[in-house]
Amino acid sequence: MTRRRVALVVAGALLAGAAPWWGPPLLRRFSFFAVRRVEVVGVRYLAPAQVVAAMGMRAHASVWSSLPAVERRLAALPGVAAAKVSRRLPSTLRVAVTEVEPVALAVGPSGLVPVGRDGRPLPYDPATTPVDAPVVERGDTRVLEALDVVRVSDPRLFGALTAARADDEGGGGVVLELERGRLRLGTPVDPAVVRAVVAVARDLAYLGRPWRELDGRFRGWVVVRPAAAERVSASPARAA
Repeated sequence: MTRRRVALVVAGALLAGAAPWWGPPLLRRFSFFAVRRVEVVGVRYLAPAQVVAAMGMRAHASVWSSLPAVERRLAALPGVAAAKVSRRLPSTLRVAVTEVEPVALAVGPSGLVPVGRDGRPLPYDPATTPVDAPVVERGDTRVLEALDVVRVSDPRLFGALTAARADDEGGGGVVLELERGRLRLGTPVDPAVVRAVVAVARDLAYLGRPWRELDGRFRGWVVVRPAAAERVSASPARAA
């Protein structure tokens, strides 16, 4: 088929596809519109093959198949927060996926399992696709929600966290472990407090003052517990 004829067929299909009810069922009968290619974009942790399999498309399916039905099947796939399917005539479907972001690696019977904010396991394989998230002993919702706030508020800080746990012995909140030092935050975590703690850490680094703990549980203040035998100090909580 020449390019001119292809263009005419596609133009006609667009007109028919815009019909309220009879267009797509009619076009599905033509093999010219059989799905020959699926483009998957937006995936980082899921394998494209997982996404294609979850679409539930039969052999020789048409691009004029019901896209909302395909989107509903994709939304049921663990790890998918949202999916949008569009047509590229004559024979391509484009799938834009928004994945559920992992906020932690939970300790499981068979190793570390990525989990989302709600504590549900995610079907991501850390062995093949590195998941840069702190380790938690259990799926404590308070800790996971705190980690998600940190992830959104300061991705760089989130990437530096190594572990997290509930601060049951320190009056509530969460303890976030870094390679050098820890952070204590009250819950629910306030993004402004996260930014203030980061600002204090940056100031201390500029002054060359090592610390072992920054405590942001006090309204308007960040308590600095130094690494050496120095007096505990407090800095006004300020965001960068």
